[in-house]
Amino acid sequence: MMKLLKYDFKRNSAKILGVAVVLILAQISMMLFISNNTLLVVLTMLAYMIAGVILFITPIRTYSYNLKAYHRKLLPLHTLKSIFSPIAMGCICLLILGLIALIHGYVYLTVYENSRILDIIKMYPVDTIIALINVIWLIIHILIIIFLAITIAASIRIKGSFWIGIVIFFIIVNGLSWIENLLFGGSDWGSFGVISEGSSNSTMNGIVSNVNFIPSSHTGEMIGSFIFELVCSVAFLYIMVKLIDRKVEA
Repeated sequence: MMKLLKYDFKRNSAKILGVAVVLILAQISMMLFISNNTLLVVLTMLAYMIAGVILFITPIRTYSYNLKAYHRKLLPLHTLKSIFSPIAMGCICLLILGLIALIHGYVYLTVYENSRILDIIKMYPVDTIIALINVIWLIIHILIIIFLAITIAASIRIKGSFWIGIVIFFIIVNGLSWIENLLFGGSDWGSFGVISEGSSNSTMNGIVSNVNFIPSSHTGEMIGSFIFELVCSVAFLYIMVKLIDRKVEA
């Protein structure tokens, strides 16, 4: 798998490097020419979001390309590795981007002495870590669903299979959300609920803030939702492997 991952990185190196260079130049330009702090924060977040979207789309395009590439079919590797490779590439890129954004945010908050967010994180460190893990799992889970839709669409040899793949994606997403709400009482722990419903008023430096946190009563729902999504993801991977193997044999 490491060879596949290395190849995928090499194939997308120009795009990844381009995103990094543009992001760095954009951040430097904004720091030099924008004096309004609010506008600076908004544009900075927008730049990171655009970079994140590009890096999220990259493994999807890579998987779609690999699925159609004839030379990838000749590699004596397990099909599962060809699925995990672009997922790993995307997660690594997004994690690095997220780490850079966190460091940038920490430096900004320290320089401008805006410790409110840092105080919230210090008050709820476990909740913050769980939220970050939830975001990582969200990315992996959504990528698996998208890969499944692409694989099914590629297995259908009729005109308009691309649109069929899009329809399949929305059917899977909405179906999973409906089942999850049915099983876990509509909690926000599913693929589209990164932060829980709970809230609490906390006073920090004389400022009363409404802070989201993870109530202990939702722990069971969180674990149940994660197990449900994990089982679904494993099932989706199994379906993808079977479809890809059948396509190769054909």
